[in-house]
Amino acid sequence: MFLVKMLEIYATEIAELLNNKLQGQDFIVRMPASYKNLQNNSFTCIAVNNEYNMDYLSKFNNVLLITSLDIQPNNNYSIIKSQNPLIDFVKVVNEFYIEYSISTITPSAKISKQATVGDNVFVGENTIIGPEVVIGNNTKILNNVVITGKVEIGKNCVIKDNTTIGSQGFDFVFDEHKIPIRFPHLGRIIIGSDVWIGANTSVESGSLSDTIIGDFVKIDDLVQIGHDCKIDEKTMITAGAILSREVMVGKNCLVGPNASIRDKIIIGEGVVIGIGSVVVKNLDAYGIYAGNPARFLRKA
Repeated sequence: MFLVKMLEIYATEIAELLNNKLQGQDFIVRMPASYKNLQNNSFTCIAVNNEYNMDYLSKFNNVLLITSLDIQPNNNYSIIKSQNPLIDFVKVVNEFYIEYSISTITPSAKISKQATVGDNVFVGENTIIGPEVVIGNNTKILNNVVITGKVEIGKNCVIKDNTTIGSQGFDFVFDEHKIPIRFPHLGRIIIGSDVWIGANTSVESGSLSDTIIGDFVKIDDLVQIGHDCKIDEKTMITAGAILSREVMVGKNCLVGPNASIRDKIIIGEGVVIGIGSVVVKNLDAYGIYAGNPARFLRKA
């Protein structure tokens, strides 16, 4: 999905992008690198004192450090001071060193003629898109994805391999003979803009209402989103999490790996849920919760 561009950018150009000044000599910067895997003419970020080691840095030439620490430039490296080194590092990588793969519809993709597909959309191999699907501009849908039913996807989204969006939820009622009868799901899935949905994730259609994923939500691999869930903007749901039906998650939340959330739970804004937690009661806003069952630890 991403192509790495091996460019020759001057350190002063990077400083200009960040509206900052270069401290030290100017030189060509060819690639980003982690601190532990530096190379000559690379750049990295340092935000923690214990990552910084003068003897290690002296092994390299023409290294650019984006840092919040009080480090002085020398013959081996130059400095760009930053209040948020990691954020600035990512900005530089995205601006100069990364580009998306060519936007195209691959030959094996099967897209209904009734589907609405925006501009500059990528659709990967063996992906299936149904007739009632709407896809916004600049969205990337990777390989072996299935999108069916009434689904609206905003712009600038990424949907990774083997994900299913629009499956019928696990929803049954019992008749007088205690035989389970399928409850049909007639609702929609509405996905906002700038949403990331990881590989092997399932998002179920709404039953009589809608399943809603807000703008800037990021969902990791192997996540289950049950029917009629509502996930508000800028929330992050990490790998292996399970949201049962009709769960409501507020803005700016973090759901830890392998957390399980019972049906119809309401989670307030700004909540952090720890790894492996089991949520069986509503969670008040701006709290950190963990355990089985999940318990309040402290304010977020």
